[in-house]
Amino acid sequence: MTTPSISTTELYRHIDTLLDTDTPVFIHGSPGIGKSYIVADVAKKHNLELVDVRLSQMDPVDLRGVPSIKGDQTVWMPPVFFPKDKDSKGILFLDELNSAPPSVQAAIYQLVLNRKMGEYELPKAWRIICAGNRISDRGVVFRLPTPLANRMVHLHVQAHFEDFKLFAIKAKIHSFVIGFLSFRPDLLSTEPVVEDDANPAFATPRSYHMLSNILKKSKDINKIIPIIYGTIGYSAGIEFTSYVKVYEKLPDVEAIYKGDYPEIENQPALLYALVSALVEYFDSSDKHKEHLFIFAQMLPTEFGVMLIKDVIVKDESLALFSAFDAWLAKYGEYII
Repeated sequence: MTTPSISTTELYRHIDTLLDTDTPVFIHGSPGIGKSYIVADVAKKHNLELVDVRLSQMDPVDLRGVPSIKGDQTVWMPPVFFPKDKDSKGILFLDELNSAPPSVQAAIYQLVLNRKMGEYELPKAWRIICAGNRISDRGVVFRLPTPLANRMVHLHVQAHFEDFKLFAIKAKIHSFVIGFLSFRPDLLSTEPVVEDDANPAFATPRSYHMLSNILKKSKDINKIIPIIYGTIGYSAGIEFTSYVKVYEKLPDVEAIYKGDYPEIENQPALLYALVSALVEYFDSSDKHKEHLFIFAQMLPTEFGVMLIKDVIVKDESLALFSAFDAWLAKYGEYII
């Protein structure tokens, strides 16, 4: 039986619960899904320190510390990255846990269960979060020993486009990426092609983030096609480069925000591209807000509602604009 997965939005909520109850958690998910980013974001939102330990790079002695002579006894010197201040608050993030050798996994039994390792004791206000890839992801993964697995709550996370889109708008991901994935959300995550040694790249939220950074530095997409294939994989790359050609047919977005409203063909690919371009160009001025509400009602309902919802993610003040209440009364039933 397949374990039910949760979205990244749900993961935030569940982490909050487990932090409150001081319950260790193991986050299972594919590479590039954003596990490390989410843990760092949770720490930031709660004003907690974060210690990120990549266990796959550790030996048991790295965790327990090296022995030292104190008087006539041997004591273990804890590693420098473990928190020492008893009054501090934070998250000890043990990443790549199931990629660590069994000897390293065994070394953290006591830390996860009793918050101790030899003479070291984790400060009371610190919480433990672990993460790792799935065995099915074909990475270097060891099955967790039963005693260790039983010491944690296990959450399986899967990438969902709507979650990624919320992040992408706030993070100012390139409009080509947002528009493309709005049109083809099934390509947010793809499986690596095992037999393709020449190009092991595959699509993940992380690889699309990398692609966005590349696109922002490259005005001519035709000059970076091999880079696109090498970032999100050949299959998704072919689809992406074909889709970007739609942007050549877009009306002047700047003109729309000045009140020049063109007629738009009812073609999904074009409409997804137009919405992402309008969101990216929006500048929070009252002039933009006024023309945004007018033009949104000229689009097919699905896309007009999507446009307003996406701009609110970028700028929540849109919901306070005078035209919003009338728009909500008309289209509120379409908002899920």
